[in-house]
Amino acid sequence: MMLHFSDPAKLKTKKIIFEEIYMAPDPSTLEQFKELSSRRRVIEETMNETSFITKAIAREMAGGLTSRHDQELLKLELYLPLLENLVFHVDSVSNNTQIVRWTSELKIRWSSALSTFNLLNLTGNKFFRIDNLRFELGMTLFLYGAILRERASEVLLTGDLVQSSTLYRKAAGVYHHLAHEILPSLQFSFAQERPPEATSSISSIMSFICLAEAQAVTLRKAEEMGSTEGLLAKLHYGIKQLLDEAYGILHSNTRESKDVSQRLKEFVYFSRALHELRSKKYHADGLKVGDQIGLAIGVLRHALENVKGKMPGEESWQLVFRQETQSVGEMLRKLEHENDFVWHEKVPIDVYELPSLEGKKIVTAIPYHPQRLSASAIISEEKPIGSSFSRTDWFKLTYLEGNSWLWDVGGLKILVDPILVGNLDFGIPWLYDAAKKFLKNFQLSDLPEIDCLLITQSLDDHCHLKTLKPLSEMLPNLPVIATPNAEALLNPLFSNVTYLEPGQNSEIVGKNGSNVQVRATAGPVLGPPWQRPENGYLVTSQQGQLTLYYEPHCVYNQAFLQKEKADIVITPVIKQLLPSFTLVSGQEDAVQLAKLLQAKFIVPMKNGDLDAKGFLSSIVQAEGTMESFKELLLKEQPDAKVLELTPGVPLEIPTPSNINNS
Repeated sequence: MMLHFSDPAKLKTKKIIFEEIYMAPDPSTLEQFKELSSRRRVIEETMNETSFITKAIAREMAGGLTSRHDQELLKLELYLPLLENLVFHVDSVSNNTQIVRWTSELKIRWSSALSTFNLLNLTGNKFFRIDNLRFELGMTLFLYGAILRERASEVLLTGDLVQSSTLYRKAAGVYHHLAHEILPSLQFSFAQERPPEATSSISSIMSFICLAEAQAVTLRKAEEMGSTEGLLAKLHYGIKQLLDEAYGILHSNTRESKDVSQRLKEFVYFSRALHELRSKKYHADGLKVGDQIGLAIGVLRHALENVKGKMPGEESWQLVFRQETQSVGEMLRKLEHENDFVWHEKVPIDVYELPSLEGKKIVTAIPYHPQRLSASAIISEEKPIGSSFSRTDWFKLTYLEGNSWLWDVGGLKILVDPILVGNLDFGIPWLYDAAKKFLKNFQLSDLPEIDCLLITQSLDDHCHLKTLKPLSEMLPNLPVIATPNAEALLNPLFSNVTYLEPGQNSEIVGKNGSNVQVRATAGPVLGPPWQRPENGYLVTSQQGQLTLYYEPHCVYNQAFLQKEKADIVITPVIKQLLPSFTLVSGQEDAVQLAKLLQAKFIVPMKNGDLDAKGFLSSIVQAEGTMESFKELLLKEQPDAKVLELTPGVPLEIPTPSNINNS
């Protein structure tokens, strides 16, 4: 067993809202700042334990990841590239007084998990404020390394030694990067109080600790494989030597080491002592095999003498340490008894008579490589945060289950066929009543500021009056684009509705000044053959670099679409069948749609994946699977990519030029 020290992951921070401080000269940059704040907010909520998201929703938002530590790592990995990008470009104009002032106004504050200040602070966590983006980057990376280390410990319990060791080595690489690349430039920029986590020395200590833990896990594999006692002794002693490095830094006569918590010092000391004990035990075992009983006894006596009267304060550490000392003591008693009755070998008294032990280190850190965005931001005195800091044309798609979507098109927000109040029941709940599986608590109030409402069909699963009535009360002047079939439903609610027949166009102008083109296409006919078809839509981004096609039943007019192209196609791919009637198409029809529009990306929607009850739900049958669709698509459109979304988790699709450059 290893001693476990989880304190480094117990950091906390205060809220930062980048877009409220840094002035963005254009909508794209503003969106980038908002995304930074959004990515950080989910980390803040996790760290500060203020999130009310259930475990099931958290799992779905993390793409099915069940481990809490994996979910936390994903959040950090989404935030770090954006932060690295900002730091890089702010550093490039570090003499700009406006940038310096804005950065100061962020009020970057983090607590410490390794500081003596927390022991002295009776009112709760002490927060350290340093007005430097590298402080934010450094603390975020420190947390990232700490969570990698916690995940490694978690994986170890499953028996996956290779993965556990790899995670420890990755953590070591993160801390090495911090100690040598990030924090040195921060040292001279402040002389005020700072947390130990923001110092190079503590990151170096953590790197050595992670390497020692990685070797301890690797050593366990060597034990399972029946390696010789001599090799195992060298490996344990190698761990002790790695911890010697950490111990030496901790006890150097510096201000940084004086401010470190006693728990960290105790952890390093007793981890080091534990592996030294184990190395001596294996060393003695090897000497015994070589019939050097006297030397083996001398080694064990010396090992126990070194730890005599010493015991860690934490109960779990005491258990591990006591077991090891008892094991060594039992081995010593057996050897002494055997020597007294059989061998009668002389036992060395002087430590200098004992054979020295050579350590062996077999693990190295996996280097951390910052994943800074490829966009080439320009920050200057004339244009403090330049528009090229962020992409200018993109679709960010958030699936809200059923037929509901939230699309961010270059900063312009479009709400599509929303069902956000109550269940879907078509007014006949005794026959059909469906609820969302994952976003059960998502409400109208959770929406961002909306620029347009888009309605494809006139039935309740698209034009949901339980949702649209309160939405119209909140936003009576909200621009709406809809099928004319919904006119009788929408006119009493909204004052700014544009009804589009297939082939007609409209322009949405966002509050941020951006504009998006919308073209209606022919969808399904939900009634007699002479009835007007419902709508699908082609939505084109501001600069015309991306077009999205959406129709929620996979029913389309082939002749109409032959003249069109779409980079992104949102469509059902699994058929939903009623007896003698196709309710929702998919499979080969979805493949032909993608081929017809020469789509680069297919975003499958699962509008039948609801918690439904009632007679009608019992007779709806699904046909096909996601896998069978992918197989069909591969044959017909091999270059197209299938992008599967998790409800509630935005997926960004940049322009083709950004895709090629990334």
